[in-house]
Amino acid sequence: MLVNDHNFISHLIHNLIYQDNNNRNVVINTPNALHSLCTLTCYKINIHFRQENDQQAYQIRDRSRRCLHDIQIRGDASDQSELVNANYARVLVIAISTASGSGEEDDFEIRIRLSNISEFIKCLHIGRYNDELYFPPQPLLAHRSDEQIEEEGGNEEIEAQLINNREIQYIGNIKSQANGAKGWILNYFIKWGNPRPECKKANPSYGGAGEPVANLRSYLRF
Repeated sequence: MLVNDHNFISHLIHNLIYQDNNNRNVVINTPNALHSLCTLTCYKINIHFRQENDQQAYQIRDRSRRCLHDIQIRGDASDQSELVNANYARVLVIAISTASGSGEEDDFEIRIRLSNISEFIKCLHIGRYNDELYFPPQPLLAHRSDEQIEEEGGNEEIEAQLINNREIQYIGNIKSQANGAKGWILNYFIKWGNPRPECKKANPSYGGAGEPVANLRSYLRF
């Protein structure tokens, strides 16, 4: 029953956040709600019983990550601060983990969450300039998120994906996304040719991260 309750709660919150910004604010302002969602992203990870139970546990983790991602792409600066306080960057690192053996170890999931890392760090560094979702650069939040990634072993996990050439249908190559994530974490950005570069609201299943600048080639693997 507990599994079904968790599944229902994360599914319900995802739908509420997706459909209504006011509901998103209620969730964010509920004490410990984001921390609870972050905890659910690791629910029974790498604990295997029957296939049905494993699938239920994965759905809980996946829907919890989707809830957090909905807040990420639709939230204002204060929402980003709440995500950082809840260790959202750590959640994303765990999702891509293969070197440590603690993650989903699924190429589709890895590609999506690498995109989320790039998107999250990029918008904290340079701000978001969509008309409805504007916020200025958040350097302190970016620094804290970089630290969370480092503490969780995220740099090593991203490095491990730089040899993963698998092409995921409809959403692209894992290696190129790992390069993009590493570039944003190292705080080198594309020269957009625009004094106010646009940080677009990403498609939840894709999310553009961009490629690192040319002078970062010595650090990255192409």
